[in-house]
Amino acid sequence: MRLKARNGTRWHDLQGGLMDTGRAQRGSHHSRPATLALAIVLVLATLATALAAAGCGSQTSTASASASAPPSAVAPSATPIDDDDESGASSEPGASFSPGPTGLPFASGVPGSTADRLPGEPDPVMTPGALNATVTQATIESTICVSGWTATIRPPSSYTSGLKIEQMAEYGYTDISSADYEEDHLISLELGGAPTDPRNLWPEPYTASLSDGRATGAHTKDGFETRLKDEVCAGSISLATAQSEIGDHWVHAFYGIAFTPDTPGTPIAGPSATPGVSASPSSSGGPSASSIAALPVRISSLTASVKHGANAMLIAVTSPGATCSASVTYASGAVSSAAGLAPERTAASTGKVSWTWKVGTSTKPGASNATVSCWLGDRSGSASKAFRVT
Repeated sequence: MRLKARNGTRWHDLQGGLMDTGRAQRGSHHSRPATLALAIVLVLATLATALAAAGCGSQTSTASASASAPPSAVAPSATPIDDDDESGASSEPGASFSPGPTGLPFASGVPGSTADRLPGEPDPVMTPGALNATVTQATIESTICVSGWTATIRPPSSYTSGLKIEQMAEYGYTDISSADYEEDHLISLELGGAPTDPRNLWPEPYTASLSDGRATGAHTKDGFETRLKDEVCAGSISLATAQSEIGDHWVHAFYGIAFTPDTPGTPIAGPSATPGVSASPSSSGGPSASSIAALPVRISSLTASVKHGANAMLIAVTSPGATCSASVTYASGAVSSAAGLAPERTAASTGKVSWTWKVGTSTKPGASNATVSCWLGDRSGSASKAFRVT
C-alpha cells in the first residue's frame, strides 16, 4: 500500500527528497545533527496526516451506509400514549362529538358513602360519571384497546374550556385560576367514559394531596387511568372493574384506603357538608328520617350581593329527578314572594336546578338567606346559603 500525503505526493518521492536534502546539508559547513532530527519530525507528521485522512474517509463511508439502511433496520418509534382530557384536547371535535348529557348513567357500586370523599375525589352528586354506550367488554378490542381511538371521540377544547369555567363556579373553588384545573373525564375516555356528558366531566385540581402528603391531583389520576386501561386490554381485569375503581372514590382504590362503614340508622352526609345542610322529615306513614339516607343538596351558586330592583340567581345541585323548592328570607325577617321563586323545579339529568328572582325596591338591606329543599321518593334534604342585599 502506498500512502499519499494530503496533496497527493507519494511516500517514496517524499523519502527521496528528504535524502537529497540530507546529502546537501551534510556537504554544507552549516550541517548540524539537529537537521536530521527535523527531517524525521517532518516525516512523522506527514505520515500522521495521511493516516488521519484515511480514517475520516472510512468514517464517512460508514455514516453513509447507515443513512441508506433499509427501513427494517431502523428501530420503530414509540407508540404515542392515548392522551386524555385537556392534555390531548384540540380545537377540532372528534368524529363522534355531540355535546350534552348523552352518556349512560353510571353507578360505581363501591361500598363507600359521600362522607368518605377524599382530596382529589369529585363531588358524587355533581359528578356521578356517565358511560359511552359504544364501549362494552365485547367491544374493547375495536375501541379503547386501539391506539388513537380516543382522539376520534374527544371533545374540542372550545367545549371543555367553557364547561370548566362553569363547573368551577358550581364547585365553589376559592382558587379561580382555570390553569390550575384539568377538565377531567371522571370515567376516562380510555375506560369507556362518556365524552361530552357534563355528569362525567369536572374541574379536577392539578395539585391535591392527602394529609400525609400522598399526591391525589390530576396527573396521579391520569397515570392510574392508563394503568387500568393496560390491565383491561391485557385481560387482567374486566372493564366494569376498571370503571368502578376510577369512579368517584378513585383515590381509595389507587391507594388501597378502606371506606368508613356506614352506621345503621345514621343518615349519610351530603358531599362537601356545610352548615345549613340537613335532612327533612319524611312524609307521614313512611320510614322515619333516622333510617333513611338524607338526599344530598348543595347550593353551588348564589348571587353574593344584589341591589334593590336587580335580579338574583340561585343554583343548586342534587340527585337527578328530585323535586325542589326555594325560599328567601331577607334581613327584615320577611319571606320573599317573588314570582321567580314560586314554582317547584325538577332537577335535570345533571342534578342542577335553578331560580332567578327580582329583589324588590323596598327590601331592607342586610344579610339575607336562601334555602333549597328537595325530595325524591322517601329521601329529602335541604341546604342554605347567605347573601347580602345592598
